[in-house]
Amino acid sequence: MERGSVFRILAAVILLNLLLVAILGTPALAAPILNISPASGAVGTTVTVVGENFDSYKGDEIFIFFDNEEIAASPVTVPETGTFSLAFNIPAAAEPGKHVIRARSGLGSTLALSSFTVLEAEISLNTKAGVVGTKLVIAGQGFYANRVVTFYYNNRMLGTKTATATGEFSYSFTVPDSPAGVHQIVAKNAEGDRAGAEFEVVPAIVLSPTSGAAGEMLSVSGRGFSAKSDIAIYFRYNEVAYARSDEVGNFGGALFNVPAMPPDIYEVVAEDEDGNMAKANFAIIAGARLDKTMASVGTELTISGTGFLAGGTITIKYDEVLIAAIRADANGAFRAIFRVPPSRHGNHVIAVSDGISTRQLAFAVESEAPPAPRLLVPTDASEARAEARFDWEDVADPSPPVTYHFQIASDEDFTTIVLERKELASSEYTLSREERLQASSYYWRVRAIDGALNEGEWSAPGAFYVAAPPAPTLLVPEVGSKADAAVYFDWEDVSSLSPPVTYHLQVASDRGFTDMVLEKKGLTDSEYALSKEEKLAAVKKEFPYYWRVRAIDDALNEGEWSAPGSFYVGFTLPSWAIYTLIGFGAIIIGFLAFLLGRRTAYYET
Repeated sequence: MERGSVFRILAAVILLNLLLVAILGTPALAAPILNISPASGAVGTTVTVVGENFDSYKGDEIFIFFDNEEIAASPVTVPETGTFSLAFNIPAAAEPGKHVIRARSGLGSTLALSSFTVLEAEISLNTKAGVVGTKLVIAGQGFYANRVVTFYYNNRMLGTKTATATGEFSYSFTVPDSPAGVHQIVAKNAEGDRAGAEFEVVPAIVLSPTSGAAGEMLSVSGRGFSAKSDIAIYFRYNEVAYARSDEVGNFGGALFNVPAMPPDIYEVVAEDEDGNMAKANFAIIAGARLDKTMASVGTELTISGTGFLAGGTITIKYDEVLIAAIRADANGAFRAIFRVPPSRHGNHVIAVSDGISTRQLAFAVESEAPPAPRLLVPTDASEARAEARFDWEDVADPSPPVTYHFQIASDEDFTTIVLERKELASSEYTLSREERLQASSYYWRVRAIDGALNEGEWSAPGAFYVAAPPAPTLLVPEVGSKADAAVYFDWEDVSSLSPPVTYHLQVASDRGFTDMVLEKKGLTDSEYALSKEEKLAAVKKEFPYYWRVRAIDDALNEGEWSAPGSFYVGFTLPSWAIYTLIGFGAIIIGFLAFLLGRRTAYYET
C-alpha cells in the first residue's frame, strides 16, 4: 500500500472518532407527546389537549387535528417551555368509536398522536324485573354533554335530568302502576340521542292482616297482574275468593274468612287468566273475639276463641283481674259468658291466654254520665232540723251501681263546704248527731256517679235553713208584780225541730243583766221555783229584779233572750219572829179579856 493511502485512511479514522465523540457528547431530546383529558365521553365533551416535549419546536406553529379536521383552537405556537395546552369540544358529527387526535408540524409531518373514544348513547337499570313500586335507577352515558335528557316509562314522561360534562347521568323513579309484562324505559334528548331498556313487572299481593285466627276476615290486594283479568284467590289449595283487576293490573277488596285449620303458616296464592301468579304467607294463630266492643257495666259479654291449646285451660282477665277460667275443646276452641265488672269508663283490655298463646282484646265501657238528681227534702227555702234528713230521686243508669256525691255549703257557689259525703249507695241521707248543723242558712246539692265512674252534673242547688228556738214568752211573775222571796217563775213552752229543748234562766238586779243574782242552765221544764237557799232579798218596787229566759235546742242552738220581765220582793219577817209576835198577841188578847171580864162583874155587883 502506498504511503499516501495509509495517511488518508488514518486521517479518516481519526475524523470518524472525533465525530463519534461529538455526537456522544450532545444531549438526546425526548419525543413529543399529546396528553388527552378526558379520554372518552359524548359529543359536546370539552377535551383538553396538552403537548409535551416540543422543545425542538420552540417558536414553531403546531397544528392539531381531530381525525382529519383541524380544531378551532389550532394552530398553537410552542413556548420556551416546550409545553402547550388547548381545549376543544367533540363535534356533534363524531360517530361513536375511537377517534385520532394528532399534532402536525408546519411541513405536514405528524409529530405526536393520541385518541378519544366517543361513547354510544345507552342506559342500564339497577334491576331488570320487580313489582310495582320498585325503585329503579337509570344510569346513562353517551348523551350530548350538558344537555337535558328526558325519561319515559311506556311513553309516559317521568322527568328530566341534565347530562354531565361527559354525557353521563343517573335518574331514579318508582315503578308506577302497570300490568304484568315487559315495559319500555327510554331516555332521549333534543339532539337526537336515544337509548332504551326493558323492565319486567311481576305481580305481587298484600295480605291484611298477615296473621290471625280461623274465622277472622282476611283481605287480599294485588298489583302488577294482567289488565282487566279475573283473579282467583287460593288459601292453601282451596279457592276462597276472586277479584278482577283494573286497566293497570291492580285489584283489591278480595275478602274471605280464614278457613278453620290448625295453627300454622299457609300459602295464599293469586292467579290471573294469563297465569301470572303471586304468593304470600298467612299465619293462623290463636285468636279471640267479643260479641260487643263497647257496653255498660253489668252487660253480658260473650267471648270466643280458636287455635288455643286443645283441652287446655283458658283464663280470661279484665284489666289483669281474673274473671273466668274455661277449658278449650279438642280443637282448641272455647266460648265463655261474663258480665262487665264495675270499672271506669273508657278503654280496657281483656286478655285471653292458655299459658302459651295470649291474645288481647280492646273493650270500652260507655262514657255517658248519669242525669242530675232532683232534690226532694228539704224543700227549697224550708226549715230543717239540726240533724236534717235529705232525700232526692233515684237515678237510673245502664252502668250500675249508681252512687251519690252529697254536699252542704254555706254559700250558693259551694266555695265553703260544710259537709261532704261520697259514694252514698242510697238516695237519702240523715245527719248524725256529730254532723248536726248550727242555726244558719245552707245550700245543698247532689250528683250521681255510675258504675263506670261517669260523673253526672250537679243538681240545681237547694236552699234551707236551721233555726234556733224562738224566744220564750214570760208568764209569772208578771211585770212589776210583787213576788215572794221564793219566787216561782213560769214561761210558755218553746217548740223546736231539734228537740229536746232546755232553758237558760237569768235573774239580775239591773236591766242590762250585768249584776247577776241567779242563773240556771239546762232546765228541762218551762218553770222554776227558787229553793229555800235561793230566796231573794226584799227590794223596793222602785228597784226591782229583772228576769229573762232563752231556749236551747238539742243541737245547742241558742235562741234569743225573751224580753226581760221585772218584779220586786217585799219585806218578810223570819218565822221565829212571826211566832214570837203571835205569842205576844195572844198574851195581850188574853190579858185584855181578863180585864174586861172583871170590869163587867163589878158593874153588875
